[in-house]
Amino acid sequence: MPPTRVVVFIDYQNVQYTARGLFWPEDPPPPRTAGHVDPVRFAELLCDLGRDRDPTRVLAGVRVYRGQPVAGRSRDNAVRFFDRQVAHWQQEDTIELRSRPLRYHRAANPDGSEYWAGREKGVDVMLALDICVGARSNSYDIAVVASADTDLIPALEDAVSVGKWVETATWQDPDQIRGPLRIRGFNLWNHYLDHSHFDLVRDDTDYLEPLP
Repeated sequence: MPPTRVVVFIDYQNVQYTARGLFWPEDPPPPRTAGHVDPVRFAELLCDLGRDRDPTRVLAGVRVYRGQPVAGRSRDNAVRFFDRQVAHWQQEDTIELRSRPLRYHRAANPDGSEYWAGREKGVDVMLALDICVGARSNSYDIAVVASADTDLIPALEDAVSVGKWVETATWQDPDQIRGPLRIRGFNLWNHYLDHSHFDLVRDDTDYLEPLP
């Protein structure tokens, strides 16, 4: 029997920000490394969690989607942290990074001073397209989508419509009302991840410090 090819699609900001909000108190402010995960270990965990149902699962790819801070708009530390973290990721052949520059607008601090606030734009579109194209080009058998972004639902529906199995992954939040992604007529299997799972995949590396 041929192996079941699993590709994990990681909405990195969604994964990191949710973990930081769940597993770190707001006071004192969390460190800049809070919520970060190692994409390969994270993807391997999600592949392993489904082996009880299908022991032939193999990790065939790790796709990471995130916004890229822009020099002159984001803080210099944010740009350097991103660049060094990404350079570290790219030492792994399994990881494919898909990024777009952040979009910026002026925002005000409590003291009235202004700064440039960045937000992702178009990252979810890239992720959705890759889910659809991968399904229709038969580049995976199972897509595991680590995100709670409802804009991805049409892409999940499209993958299911051509016979692909789709799973999702979310950090388990007892206060979350919306819950994981759902599509009509198909029982999406969601991996509920807690603090013990996070500890297996967390990346506490401060990429502003010299790496060993």
